Amino acid sequence: MQSGNQPPLYREPLRGTEFEAELTRLAALHPHSQTISSSVFHRVGRNRLTRSVDTVLSFVRRYLTPLHWIWITALAIVLYIYARAVAITTRIVTTGSYQWPELPKGSVLAIWHGSAPSVLAAFAARKPTIPVILMVSRDPRGDCVAVFCRWLGFKIVRGDAEHRGWKALTEIANELHQGAAALIAPDGNGPPFRARVGTAALASSAGVPLIPIGAYCRPSILERHKWDAARNPLPFGRIAIACGEALRFPAFENAESLEKAREQMQDALNRAADLARST
Repeated sequence: MQSGNQPPLYREPLRGTEFEAELTRLAALHPHSQTISSSVFHRVGRNRLTRSVDTVLSFVRRYLTPLHWIWITALAIVLYIYARAVAITTRIVTTGSYQWPELPKGSVLAIWHGSAPSVLAAFAARKPTIPVILMVSRDPRGDCVAVFCRWLGFKIVRGDAEHRGWKALTEIANELHQGAAALIAPDGNGPPFRARVGTAALASSAGVPLIPIGAYCRPSILERHKWDAARNPLPFGRIAIACGEALRFPAFENAESLEKAREQMQDALNRAADLARST
């Protein structure tokens, strides 16, 4: 019997080679999704300055590796100190189907990328009792995020839509089957607020619920220049966390059913974000 805090499985979880085979099958359906790839978005959705900075960071990581890691570590220290300052001075308000940080074991926690700073601050203030896996991009910017989030207490898996993303999902599934939760931004690397199918594919194949989470902070600093328009919480403020109803996906028979799940997840994330904003 499932506990009251543990949503029932919608389908039997796949493991090992069966899970990998299912992801391979879904990856073949992925091109039919109604979203553009991150690589295309980087060319058409990011300004020239941002693309130039990404190019410089890639060059430094490849050819000036020690300098890259010195800079990354220094920046991670600054972010960690700031996150702790926010955590000890901010009031956390939670609403919805689950109360933060009481989250069910073996679940996928989906958030919009732009709300990640608020969720990370809430994590630092009220850390869940279960392990939380965080999928971080493999690009140079992700190196700093990975170091910083490890210090906060996350388990880190590196991967994104363009680099080893489907393989990273296999690693995450193994952790889910051991009772961890996975925090993933379905719009990671852009375009913003357009979910990609990988997160729904993970929840379906692993046989675990997907919980849409919205977050909103005030006062905040809005990074209008960034692709995701991230909103960063300020100390002595307020962060609202809204947890939507758990979504449970069946096996996807074709591209149409996978796309329907993507749209369902996207709509649920938008509702959770609206709820957090109005709380």
